[in-house]
Amino acid sequence: MTRILRSSPVVVVIFASTLVAVMGVSLISPALPAVQEAWGISEGQASLLLSAFTLPGIFLTIPIGVVADRIGRKPVLLPALAVFGLCGGVIVFVPDFTLVLVLRGIQGAASSAIMMVTITLLGDLFTGEERRVLIGTNAAILAIGAAGYPLLGGALATIAWSVPFACFLLALVIILPGITVLQEPERSESDAEPSVYAFLTGPTPLRPFAVLYTAIFGIFVVLYGAQLTLLPFLLDDSYQLSSAGIGLLLGLPALAMGATATQSGRILRTFTSFQSIALGFVSYGVGLVVVAHAQSLPTVAGALLLFGFGQGLAEPITDTALNELAPDDFRGSIMSVRTSVLRLGTTVGPPLSVAATGVVGYRGTLFLSGVAAFLIGVVWFAIRTIPRSDEN
Repeated sequence: MTRILRSSPVVVVIFASTLVAVMGVSLISPALPAVQEAWGISEGQASLLLSAFTLPGIFLTIPIGVVADRIGRKPVLLPALAVFGLCGGVIVFVPDFTLVLVLRGIQGAASSAIMMVTITLLGDLFTGEERRVLIGTNAAILAIGAAGYPLLGGALATIAWSVPFACFLLALVIILPGITVLQEPERSESDAEPSVYAFLTGPTPLRPFAVLYTAIFGIFVVLYGAQLTLLPFLLDDSYQLSSAGIGLLLGLPALAMGATATQSGRILRTFTSFQSIALGFVSYGVGLVVVAHAQSLPTVAGALLLFGFGQGLAEPITDTALNELAPDDFRGSIMSVRTSVLRLGTTVGPPLSVAATGVVGYRGTLFLSGVAAFLIGVVWFAIRTIPRSDEN
C-alpha cells in the first residue's frame, strides 16, 4: 500500500476526497442539539440538516454519472469539491435557516458526486489485486471518518453550532493538487458516443448488477436504520449512557469495518464476491440479534464489532464487484446508480426502523432486522450466482 501511495499521487487525492466527502453527515450529527438551541427550532427541524444533505443524491447522482462518462472524471470531481467546500463553509455566515438547508442540499449533491467519482476512478485506473486493495482501503477511510468525525464535530460544536461547518473548506485544499495529478482514464477509440440504452440492450448481463444494487440498498438500510438510528436510543434507554459513551460504542463497528475492508483482496481469493457479501449479511444478522438480547455493555461491544466485520465484508466488496463487472465506457453511470441506491438506503432506513419500533420496540426491531439480514445472507450464500471476482 505504501508503495502504491508513493508511486501514484492520484491515489492520495482520491483518498483525501473520500475523507472530506464523508464529513457531510458524521461531522454534523453531534452538532444538531447546538443547532436546535441556537436557532430556536424543534428536533425535527434541526434533523433536516441531515435529510437535506442526503436526499438530493438519490435523484442527481445518476445524471452526474452520465456526465462523468461523457466528459470525464476530472471535470466532475474538481468542481464538486469546490461546491462541497464553499456551500458547507459559507453556512458559518448565513443568517437564515432556510438558506442553510438550501446550501446543505447543494452540498449533498456535490458530496454524492465526489463519492461516485472517487470509487469510479479506482476502477478506471487500477486492475486486479491492486484495485481490490485500494477499494478496500477507500472503504476503511470512510470507516475512519465515520468513527472520528462525530468526536470532532461534537467538540467543535461546544464552541459554537457553526464551527464544524468551517471544516468543509478543507475540500478546497484538494483542488490544486487535483488539477496537477489527476489523470483521465483511457477512453474508447470508437466514434460512437456510449449511451445507457446501448448498455441496457447490449450483451452485458444485467442480473449481477441488480443483485449488487439490492445488496447495497440492504446494507445501508440496516446501517442507518438499525445501527445509527435505533441503537443510540437503546443504549440511552437500557444503559443510561451519555452521548460521549454512545459515540464511543458506535465507533466500534467503524473500526472493525476498516480493519476488515483492508483485507478485501485476501478475502476474494477464498470466496466469490457474492459469497463475501452474503457472509457480511450473516454477520450483520448475528450482531443485531445479539445486541437485541444483550444485558451488558461488553456483550453489546462484542456484537458491534461483529456488525462492523460484516460491514467490512459487504460494502467494499460490492464496490469491487461493480467495478470489475462494469464496461469501461459505462463505469461512471454504473457507480452513480450505486451511489444513488446508497443514498436511498440511508434516507429510508431511519424512518422504516422508527416506524417498526412503534409496533415491537427497540429490541424487537433490532431482533427482526437481524433475523432478516441473517436469512438473506444464508440464502444468498447458497445461491452462488455471481462468478468469482477473478472471473468477472
